[in-house]
Amino acid sequence: MNVSTKPGAAEQRQTSREQLLHLLAEAAELEHNLLCCYLYAVFSMKRRGQPGVTDAQADTVDGWRASIMQVAMEEMVHLALVANLTVAVGGRPHFNRPNMPVSPLYHPANIVVELAPFNVDTIEHFIFLERPEGSDVQDGKSFADAAGEYHRGPHPAASVMPSGTDYETIGDFYERLRACIQYLAKELGEATLFCGGVAGQIGPTQLDMPDMRAVATLDDAMQAIDTIVTQGEGGKSDHDTSHFNRFVAIRKELIALSRADAAFVPAWPAARNPLMRKPAEGARGVHVSAVAAAQVLDLANAAYGLMLRALAAAWGKSIPLPGGALPPDRALDLAMRLMGGVAALSAHLCTLPIADTDPGTTAGMTFTMLRATDAILAHCEQAWIAERLSEIVDAAHRVQASQPALAPVVKKLEAIAAAFA
Repeated sequence: MNVSTKPGAAEQRQTSREQLLHLLAEAAELEHNLLCCYLYAVFSMKRRGQPGVTDAQADTVDGWRASIMQVAMEEMVHLALVANLTVAVGGRPHFNRPNMPVSPLYHPANIVVELAPFNVDTIEHFIFLERPEGSDVQDGKSFADAAGEYHRGPHPAASVMPSGTDYETIGDFYERLRACIQYLAKELGEATLFCGGVAGQIGPTQLDMPDMRAVATLDDAMQAIDTIVTQGEGGKSDHDTSHFNRFVAIRKELIALSRADAAFVPAWPAARNPLMRKPAEGARGVHVSAVAAAQVLDLANAAYGLMLRALAAAWGKSIPLPGGALPPDRALDLAMRLMGGVAALSAHLCTLPIADTDPGTTAGMTFTMLRATDAILAHCEQAWIAERLSEIVDAAHRVQASQPALAPVVKKLEAIAAAFA
């Protein structure tokens, strides 16, 4: 889009604040979805002493795990940057997303969002998602087979209703977002566009992670988008630590190790698209029906849901806070600590059979969404969160009674509840 001229009728819908919020919500969902997919692969990876991995191979697998976790941490920063961009232009952060597997009609045809265990096919899918603009990269076969032919297509006329656009890569999507912000900054003026201010945002002092920033100006917004694109979503292929290059390196090593040792099995046979509930006939996904796995999955999703509540509570706060409100830094700390509990439960899930009738397939985290992740009324937050933590700890004790291996994560949840009581 040429940001220096007035858009034509067919482009009008791309240049309003409402359209910008629509694009920012899609950006948040893309980052959130990718984060969950990467974490699922990490949780499925085996550790030292588990079958199929020698001690020497375990060192390599640990390196892969650390590399993918670094990608996941950067995706968390991307999600936080999108939240700051949203607050900066007057909106509320968006932490909702569709449950997985995502319908092929939800994104353009090339964006397949499914939970899959760590293997060559899954890594090739990650490479495809993070591919630089214009690169000749093929998707993992099973993901390419799942891709539809759906395209959103052009809008037939000017419209004040926001809508999604087609894009070939995630980097392409962010260039469209960039153009919309640039146009509105010129049309409305920076002060008018960035009316939300920084007081309700999360900055590097609250989230001490590389490239975290608050957004107050057009330059801030452009630097935030540059960070997201350069680190992976359409980043340049010669950027040494890009997500694209990390995944390419892992694929090369994984293929070499697998060829050298046929007995090498670096991941549990976790289900493709596990589900909390029995799917409708013909729907994609595998029901987690074994009691032991279902109990752990329920607990993990409850902790994940509360983590999203905590994230919603971290943004948009005005000072001074009303009584009963959770300060932003404490809300963010709670979210990060719950994330550790979710990770431990999810890794344990991948060791448990998914169903009594299918002992050869293990379960996995579903990242099942709450119906709504809207912020709780500020004066109710502390009481609400303390109540929910108590419920989660009680449930954890019940599950631990039949699964003693969960004792360490239960202690972790107890410590979180004690800190936020």
